Amino acid sequence: MWGAGLINGLRITMRNMLRGPITVKYPHEKVELPERARWAVAPRWFEDGSPRCTACMTCVRTCPDHILSLDVETREDKSKHIVRFDYELGACMMCGLCVEACPFDAIEMSHEYELAVTDPAGLRRTLLQDVDAASAAKHREEKAKSEGAVSDEAGDRADG
Repeated sequence: MWGAGLINGLRITMRNMLRGPITVKYPHEKVELPERARWAVAPRWFEDGSPRCTACMTCVRTCPDHILSLDVETREDKSKHIVRFDYELGACMMCGLCVEACPFDAIEMSHEYELAVTDPAGLRRTLLQDVDAASAAKHREEKAKSEGAVSDEAGDRADG
């Protein structure tokens, strides 16, 4: 009995010795993270470069840590203008609830994982500043474009 355990331990040790290094020389080499990795919150944009955010405040209300702040002005023509959309990176637990709650896919969890800063002021980020909020009509138009492209691809596959 005692000898079998010793041999099994030596077998495991030899297998791990022959495996080779599994570490990465970090600043010079970077690990490719899986698509599911969640890090800091980042805004999403339309193809024309305008922000997808409609200033509906759903993400701000959903955040359990209360780290998102959105200052919005409503103009006379009922359009919204985003004065400032801030994010406190240092207090975020990166749960992704704000991203899931956003009905317009206006924010996402980015793949930026080098989040260390030397100045605490760097932990507060401005996601959007002094931009017009997107309208629901623009989102419907974008959705119609994407659905049209998908149906065209399906038609091409059926013809091909």
